[in-house]
Amino acid sequence: MEDLKQKKEIISKRKILFVEGRDEVLFFSALSKKIGLHSEIQVIDFQGKANMKNFISMASKTEGFIETVISFAIIRDADKNFKNTATEVSDAIKSIFYIENTKNGEMIQGKNIKAGFFIMPGNEMTGELEDLVLSSFKGNKVSDKIENYLDELKSITKPDDESSPFIFPKKSSKAKIQIYFSSMEESDARMGISAERKYVDFDHASFVDIIKFIQSM
Repeated sequence: MEDLKQKKEIISKRKILFVEGRDEVLFFSALSKKIGLHSEIQVIDFQGKANMKNFISMASKTEGFIETVISFAIIRDADKNFKNTATEVSDAIKSIFYIENTKNGEMIQGKNIKAGFFIMPGNEMTGELEDLVLSSFKGNKVSDKIENYLDELKSITKPDDESSPFIFPKKSSKAKIQIYFSSMEESDARMGISAERKYVDFDHASFVDIIKFIQSM
């Protein structure tokens, strides 16, 4: 409850982008700055996908939200099932704001507020934000070396090598991101911090759809 009270105090912009966690806050804040919308869009994390519906429902009842917000969007990772995630988010918007038939990548004007959602990495694919960022690295010399390294690592770690005391990363996309950003001059494995430091190329074609969506808010 204390976290929500703090959120009540900071809702001050007309458009809200709800995201999964702190790293996403930094990432999408950097993106909004890049496209010139930082003064309009406030990025708030709902502290994990399990808290999404309850957090947004409670936030929507705060004075700051009611008096200020004209538009909001939710960003979620598809993880292993795009359809289920899209349905969950659409149902939450319907339940809280009575706005029906929201679809991935589209904003809909309700009676009092505009709403929409975008499921990462886009194009109705499974995966997460990291996969979208990784797609912008393809062809990069460092990225190619990371792919080769992880291929070799996989062959000498569990589960491929049961005798190994080491385990291959459960999420290779996160491992690739961390290795890539660790190679920068101001290295930090966190994606949000690296985006703030302009190590993510938001001009890459991979980001066209998410940028268009945010601009439509």
